[in-house]
Amino acid sequence: MLGAAAFAAAPVLSACGGGSGGSSSGKATVRLWHWYDQQRDQWPQLVEEFEASHPNITVENRQFGDPDSFLPALQSAVAAGDPPEIFAPHVLAIEYGRAGITADLAAELGSGFLDGFFPSANGLFTDEGKQYAVGWMAQTFGIFYQPQRFREAGVDVPETWDDLIEVAAALRDGGVQPCVLSNNPGTNGLDFFLPLITQVADDPQLLLDLDLQRNGKKWDAPEVVQALELVQRLQEEGALADNPNGITTAQGEQMLYTDRAAMLFMGSWVPQDFVQDAPPEFVENYRVMKTPALSSGARHWCANQAGAAFAVSETSKNKDAALEFLQFMFENDRYTQVMNDSNSMPCTKEAAQQVADPVLAEMTSWLLDGDGAPHILMGPGSSDSASNAVSALLGGDSSPQDAAADIQSGVERAANR
Repeated sequence: MLGAAAFAAAPVLSACGGGSGGSSSGKATVRLWHWYDQQRDQWPQLVEEFEASHPNITVENRQFGDPDSFLPALQSAVAAGDPPEIFAPHVLAIEYGRAGITADLAAELGSGFLDGFFPSANGLFTDEGKQYAVGWMAQTFGIFYQPQRFREAGVDVPETWDDLIEVAAALRDGGVQPCVLSNNPGTNGLDFFLPLITQVADDPQLLLDLDLQRNGKKWDAPEVVQALELVQRLQEEGALADNPNGITTAQGEQMLYTDRAAMLFMGSWVPQDFVQDAPPEFVENYRVMKTPALSSGARHWCANQAGAAFAVSETSKNKDAALEFLQFMFENDRYTQVMNDSNSMPCTKEAAQQVADPVLAEMTSWLLDGDGAPHILMGPGSSDSASNAVSALLGGDSSPQDAAADIQSGVERAANR
């Protein structure tokens, strides 16, 4: 969803300035900036309800069209010393936190509030014990599939990657492409590859440390090479549909619901896409499975973090009002209804137990089981370097060892700019 290339354009920022979120009427003004269109019908209702119960606070909701139009506006506001009171931090959550621009929510709201969120979502925004944002919508990845194709091929849902290779061979014999990995854009490949590092290490902290180059972790580590070797093996042994680098997200979805492929690796927004675009019969019959595990009985680590999140300005004189509105949005009954009404996946454990859509409920249950693993990169150069390396590997232009070394060298170049 989000490109770490944004770091290259980000200016050196200071936290100077006290903010201008005031009001001529004496009310505290909370400016809310984001691009989260999924809740376009819910935002006015949330604001109206909050203002009715908080007459001394005004909320100004500004929804941008997309991340590309949002980021320059946010950077300009931050450079001017006047960031909005609550904003989507994009890929800059850690950098803004380190610069004193965003508040440490661990200090402001405490563990009683933050412990209600999935650890995989919290970890994305945490550095040295401080947390600079909270997830608004989770995104989880799995393999969507056509049960009829599995029945025709006489195969079961695979538990391990070895099983997937065997299943794929049977599906190809039946004249259908196996598992689609749409690596266009290249960040899609990272959603597939990065959780494999957690599967190898059996520890989600490793990827977080690799991303920010903490605790001596480097991208050319053996765990990274082993994960890349698995990606290469899956492609070479036919588990993945042909030419991943040439398949876009929309094309991948179409391949599944037009019966050209039996499986599709993709994220938890797919059910909404299928409802809009796929034939009704397909929508009624498709299913979703966990991504396979490294070995039988091992944890099915799956990609989960929060590309949609909120941070709070540290410097605004209306920070307390912003924190009040943030907590209001996440009150369980209210938050659960907003997520269900917008067909979105929640980031809190309590709301996750009340997901209405059956496919989203299935995927959310994996997070309740503790299977969420990081897959969004925020460190300077990490996302671009990793996506380029994975694309080269899938294109047959690199080896796992060279790809791992290329990621590390790209990150080091970005850090030295």
